[in-house]
Amino acid sequence: MKEDVFVIDGGESLNGRVQVCGAKNAVLPMLAASVLTPEPVIVRGCPQITDVADMTEVLRALGVRAERNGRDITVSGTPALTEIPAHLACAMRSSVFMLGALIAECGEVRLFTPGGCRIGARPLDIHFDGFSRLGARVEYGEDFVRCTAQKLHGAEILLKYPSVGATENLIMASVKAEGTTRLVGAAREPEIVSLVRLLRKMGADISGEGTPVVTVRGVDCLDGAAAVPVPDRIVAGTVMAAVAVCGGRVELSGADSSVMGAVISPFLGAHTFLVEHGGVMVFESDGMLAPTDVSTGPYPLFPTDMQAPFMACQCYASGMSTMRETVFEDRFSHVAELRKMGARIALAGNTAFVDGSGGMRGAELRAADLRGGAGLVVAALGAEGRSTVSGVRYIDRGYERIEEVFSSLGGKIARVTAVR
Repeated sequence: MKEDVFVIDGGESLNGRVQVCGAKNAVLPMLAASVLTPEPVIVRGCPQITDVADMTEVLRALGVRAERNGRDITVSGTPALTEIPAHLACAMRSSVFMLGALIAECGEVRLFTPGGCRIGARPLDIHFDGFSRLGARVEYGEDFVRCTAQKLHGAEILLKYPSVGATENLIMASVKAEGTTRLVGAAREPEIVSLVRLLRKMGADISGEGTPVVTVRGVDCLDGAAAVPVPDRIVAGTVMAAVAVCGGRVELSGADSSVMGAVISPFLGAHTFLVEHGGVMVFESDGMLAPTDVSTGPYPLFPTDMQAPFMACQCYASGMSTMRETVFEDRFSHVAELRKMGARIALAGNTAFVDGSGGMRGAELRAADLRGGAGLVVAALGAEGRSTVSGVRYIDRGYERIEEVFSSLGGKIARVTAVR
């Protein structure tokens, strides 16, 4: 069996410039929203990653046109089908974004159990409870769920947790509902704001995005539009993590510091440096990191998607750090791999205690999920000696040719095909 692996010789400083593309977590719901009108919808600045490619395949499988031209993806047409194919649903969890859009546009959707990274339970009950409040009927099978609605109506929906996916799904489901919908306890992530900006350009009547209360006033129809997603703060943060452990100076072109406060703060606490010149973020590190105490949480707190890349930094800090994971209960799969490199990490419930006083050396590593895999790449770039990272397919879901990004900055990393 052949698979791609990364071969990394650590210890090189990273210097240069990185162009940050549109955020994966904004692009995917924006593409889903494109089925709310038969007219062309253009999502610009899309990264060339497998999750985006898979979402375009989902759209084509539903019978709409989805065409990529460089970094722009144009979607047009009316869905001919309302069942998301099992092999696509099982391959990527983001297929769940189609639920709200298809209920609103077609009055029906059938979805097999969605896949994605194994990082703990990510229940969909918040989504389905909201759909029911809007007037949809939800039926559960052994490995699928079916939602139907003759006519959706506005409602006040209290989200028991500020779920990003549920907030986006319920916004899409309610844009054509009769009356007004209020989402109370909504997620506030900037990726949601990107979705709403597209929907508003399409003619939707939405207010309150980026706050805990989002109001959607239903309209009869939506038009075509074009929009640009927010830059990917997780990709920018991952590059920062690598520069932090390796030392160097990198310009993050396109990154938006206004939505990255919680990402940036722990890096500054670790004694790295960040300035902006002409709207371009410039990040610098001498590789001498101080210990930090970090907790993940919903926006505007430190994002759970940055937990693994930043824990790699903590492995190089001069002292004891802590990382508390409050969003997912099983997102420490990378810890066992970091220990192979010499990391001293103790786990107690949802908290990792990271003693950075030991050295990090190269090892054979395997990624088990997207962000954990990125964390392993970061750790390997700073380590003494050679590392190999397998499970690259997970990393490719959210990072565009990450090996080319880091090699362009001076890192010694290459993608090779190995026989297992």
